[in-house]
Amino acid sequence: MSGFLAPPGFGSAPGEASTSDLPGLAEPHNISIQQIELPEAEPIEESALERLAHYPYQVFVLSEYGRPIYVSCGQEEQLCALFALIGIFVNRVRHWSGDMLHSISSRNLHAHFLFRKPLILCIVSKRREQLAAQLDVLFDQIVSTISRKQLEGVYEKRGDNYDLRRLLQGTDKYMDSCLEGWQTDLSQISCAIRVFPLPAPERDFLSTTIATTITAAAPEGVLFGIVLAHRQLVSMVRYKKYTINPKDLHILINFVSNNSTISVCPIWTPICLPYFNDNGFLHAYISSLWEGSAAYLLLLSVDRNAFNTLNTIKEGITEKLKANTKLFPGIESAISTQQMFQISNIGAGSDAMWNFLYKNRSSQQVCLSALRPPIVNDEERQHIVRTVGRLYGVLKSVEGTRVIYMRRKRDVLLVRAENSYDLQCILSPFCTPANAWILGDKLLKALKTHEGKHFITHTLSF
Repeated sequence: MSGFLAPPGFGSAPGEASTSDLPGLAEPHNISIQQIELPEAEPIEESALERLAHYPYQVFVLSEYGRPIYVSCGQEEQLCALFALIGIFVNRVRHWSGDMLHSISSRNLHAHFLFRKPLILCIVSKRREQLAAQLDVLFDQIVSTISRKQLEGVYEKRGDNYDLRRLLQGTDKYMDSCLEGWQTDLSQISCAIRVFPLPAPERDFLSTTIATTITAAAPEGVLFGIVLAHRQLVSMVRYKKYTINPKDLHILINFVSNNSTISVCPIWTPICLPYFNDNGFLHAYISSLWEGSAAYLLLLSVDRNAFNTLNTIKEGITEKLKANTKLFPGIESAISTQQMFQISNIGAGSDAMWNFLYKNRSSQQVCLSALRPPIVNDEERQHIVRTVGRLYGVLKSVEGTRVIYMRRKRDVLLVRAENSYDLQCILSPFCTPANAWILGDKLLKALKTHEGKHFITHTLSF
């Protein structure tokens, strides 16, 4: 399409300036009009699709009726045709064969689909690792806001064309964060919980204080008392034998990490924990454990009117903690400094081990090493995240895998998968298989020695 630029007054309407008003331009043939080329108006969806190609992954959520709900790039309205195409792919397979479309792969691009009535979720990624798990976690994040029962009933009550974004308003940051965790958070990639490093006496004192304060107040309906700090679990107490799944804990961690209001004042919010009860809500009291603290106390109750009672309990917990001048300073210092496991704890030869991840399979808890040279910058950290993701993909896809030793140009990988634990180590490229195995044994012994600091070995009940 071509266009032109005209001087002021050219083609003017009656009453506006005309060429006769301009000196030297009274005669039409004296007017010089510069011809320029204007670009074709690009369709919005086409330009949006081109931008998507630059992302390493993209996630889409839509209703089974094709209505856009969420896209990780935040451009739902500009990608309506793409949402419709995803819906057609999934629904055609369902209607033709009664089966579910799970994945489509090309050489450099992988699409995975998940149908959880009434939602369709799709991830398109340049990497193939754990795509199904990422969609599962995102669906759980949605259910934490709208219970499964509400989700299934909303379209029956309000029709197929209902825009679910009305009920999910303000929750995009939580969905964005849970997806970002797959690129940065090794505990999420390993489907486990990081325990905040804290000496056993201090952790026991904290847990006992929470449990006894709740017991003394005898509130109706309190099920869990949890302390989180820096996206890690510090302490947890529970009512009788109730348990909480690590995936539900990740939902709570995600909520706390993305809610700045909590550091200013306590909040009271309903939240659905899908692995505890995906059809109902618990009510969460969340507050800083003490003023200015990076540790947060969560009290979960089935009583929607328990805010004042739980606020009183929190004040009692804080008062008792501060009253212990022997143990409280240690808790306060640990929360502010966050000391991770040092590889030097394993003794001689530790320089050859650069990084590790240890997962206790029964407790679903992980311990990560502190960063040390040569792993110091963001690129090297991302290299670790990608490596761990690939290794977990191998362990899940190849059943019975017990040991992996892999020499690469920049490092050596050692994986030991036992019934009770998984151990992944990144070592110097000069480390032999025998030395790698010896270092792995030393690490396991060191972890056992420091178990009370880096793992929660028992959970108090009230």
